[in-house]
Amino acid sequence: MKKFEYVYFNIYQFYSRQSYFSNCYVVRLKCMYLLSLSVGGWLLFLQSLFFRFVRNGWFSSPAIAMINALSIYTAIAFLFYHIFIVEERDQKIFDKYINAWHDNPHKKRDLFITSFVAAVPYLSMLCIKLYHHR
Repeated sequence: MKKFEYVYFNIYQFYSRQSYFSNCYVVRLKCMYLLSLSVGGWLLFLQSLFFRFVRNGWFSSPAIAMINALSIYTAIAFLFYHIFIVEERDQKIFDKYINAWHDNPHKKRDLFITSFVAAVPYLSMLCIKLYHHR
């Protein structure tokens, strides 16, 4: 859980540096939605691995697949909205890591790793689509 919080903090710190007000509602929503897209991508990647390699099947139509993906993204976005915005856990995470962040010499590396972890499921699904035809 601690690494997940630090990933959230890296995203939050990146968006807060780009905004004039560091803890405004827009920054908090951007961070929460980016994290929900990342977690949703990981869930869809695991689902695609299961369907492709274990079950050897897929959805019966693209519309059903799209409804499934949208429902996963929507459920995670609502869950993260409640956790981070309504309960204000993002502010607690920010206060927890801000002092350590100023002393961290690897700020850019940590942001790159966070971005890479967020992009890996989408790149992996693209590779599965390109290299493992039906």
